Amino acid sequence: MYELLETINEPEDLKRLSVEDLDTLSKEIRSFIIDVVSGTTGGHLGSGLGAVELTVALHHFFNFRNHDSLVFDVGHQCYPHKVITGRRDKLMKLRQHKGLSGFPDPKESCFDLVKTGHGGTSLSTALGIAIANKLAGRKDRTSVAVIGDGALQEGQALEALNHGGNLRDLRFLVVLNDNAHGIGPATGALASYFSKFRTSSAYMGAKKEAKKMLKALDEQGGALGRAFHDVIDHVKAAAHGLMPAPHPGVLFEELGFFYYGPIDGHNVREIVDALENVSRVPKPVVLHLITTKGKGFKNEDEDFYAHHAAGTHQKVTAHLPREYSRHGGKPYTDIFIDETFELMARDEKVVAITAAMLQGTGLQKVLDKYPERVFDVGMAEQHAVGFAQGLRLAGHKPICAIYSTFMQRSVDQIFQEIALIKAPVLMCLDRAGLVGPDGATHNGVFDIAYMAMLPNVVLCAPRDATELKAMMRWGIDHSEPVAVRFPRTAAPRPELELAAKQPIERGKCEILREGPDGAVLAYGSMVYHALDVVEQLEKKHGKRFTLVNARFAKPLDELTLGPIIENAPVVFTVEEHVRHGGFGSIVLEFCNKRLLDANKLVILAIDDKFIDHGQRVQVLEDVNLHPAGILKSIETRLGLAIEETSPSAAGKAVAGRTA
Repeated sequence: MYELLETINEPEDLKRLSVEDLDTLSKEIRSFIIDVVSGTTGGHLGSGLGAVELTVALHHFFNFRNHDSLVFDVGHQCYPHKVITGRRDKLMKLRQHKGLSGFPDPKESCFDLVKTGHGGTSLSTALGIAIANKLAGRKDRTSVAVIGDGALQEGQALEALNHGGNLRDLRFLVVLNDNAHGIGPATGALASYFSKFRTSSAYMGAKKEAKKMLKALDEQGGALGRAFHDVIDHVKAAAHGLMPAPHPGVLFEELGFFYYGPIDGHNVREIVDALENVSRVPKPVVLHLITTKGKGFKNEDEDFYAHHAAGTHQKVTAHLPREYSRHGGKPYTDIFIDETFELMARDEKVVAITAAMLQGTGLQKVLDKYPERVFDVGMAEQHAVGFAQGLRLAGHKPICAIYSTFMQRSVDQIFQEIALIKAPVLMCLDRAGLVGPDGATHNGVFDIAYMAMLPNVVLCAPRDATELKAMMRWGIDHSEPVAVRFPRTAAPRPELELAAKQPIERGKCEILREGPDGAVLAYGSMVYHALDVVEQLEKKHGKRFTLVNARFAKPLDELTLGPIIENAPVVFTVEEHVRHGGFGSIVLEFCNKRLLDANKLVILAIDDKFIDHGQRVQVLEDVNLHPAGILKSIETRLGLAIEETSPSAAGKAVAGRTA
């Protein structure tokens, strides 16, 4: 079935193939990826399927092992690249525990220069490599960046275009993979710009003019460099007369790039010919390819999001233990959307903002009902935060819904636009904590640190569905900026939720249980894990612990926590966040301020390292934040006898005994 593909074990194997063979190979790679990803592993399927031919052509033409350089933007597009670069057989473990990353990863291959999970970064990296090559006299080496049109609107990408277009004698190739998509349909003025061109009569004309330009350059022979700008001016003048205004060549040429295209991004021969042509151009180049996201997979489906990713398959998750005993309610993202609907129905001033995450945050459903009150600003998180400030200053009540990992990109805007003037914006951080298969680039385990350092920002995290809704209702009308973090997992089952002991009040925690033998201060997603542990401590060892639902990391409930810490023989903080700068660190600083005995404090958090991919329950186990791991940490600290069971078995036992 994959006769040609099975002969490809490294990129050098592509050099011996004819262009016709490359076309056959592309078809086999596409079929193989569909079989593996849609049939077994799940993953970001659509982007890679749209980038098969361009990836094959790039590896056929360039030498990325030890000569030229290749940087993928975001990394979703890299599955064909992984297949070609010796990881074909390992693809069956894609995004699985101890398996291949869903993104480029230098730990896996010398062909992966960077670990890329955020959009808009490739041009800066590739430009830096290109300039370094020039400075070192490596004039025959090309630095290539592959970027989608959805990522091109990211601020960093535009900054790199602005820098790179002003340079000469630089082998810097930008491959624009134009498929009219981000995760969903591309949005904004740049998207409209490219869309107009795709539907214009200039499509074929532009390609002809680009070929004329290269032919004219060839005719100049040794005078290529001197004649280059004269030829550009000549063709540009002709282009302005022959082509309508939307032609993207105008944009890139005015920025200083040599523009070639657009060409069919699924025609290997055209791409190889184009690479041969632009390799002779002595300046930065934009090669514009028109592709189809998800090519070969559900292309008849009008749902844009159907092309982006294949879900996690039951065969991958069937034998995993429950995350905690009461686990199994609605996903937190769905609960966030339910409450957003309620807030919008109750108050017409409530609006919602996201950054190319309508589907992931669930706001697509809200947009369908309130099209004038939901804003997708595209892949532009910094703008989203500044935009939220403007809406609030003009009297609206914005909910800024961005994944925790992506909100990191907006730290300066949170400082300047939100915290500095105390703008009351509700920031809802989805995917806070360990996200599972997306791994290190997407884990939201730094938000407490980057939010808590800023004055005027209130940080809270819910223990369950009821508390998330209550925090959103409280936060939307609060007079300060409020950040609510919630994880990528299911909430507790509604019938097993603990009854709320008190309403949400700024900086006030909730005491769930009281006991003399110690205290556990749990934050947000870890409350029900800690509840399992406290129950097991009493059942196994007769130890009764106080359990606190912290609710707020900032401001900390010093009045309540001070006496608890002072009187408890030992205190454990539990959080789904890195240790440095997290909830436990805030408690430790409080102990220092109040001269409390910090030696009794044990911080259970993620150590100073990046956490790789796997199912969420697996990576929680890796960092000892599943119930069995938390229990073992406490037993070890107390010097209690520990049952000799594997972490997985212990996790199942805790869940099974309480369920």
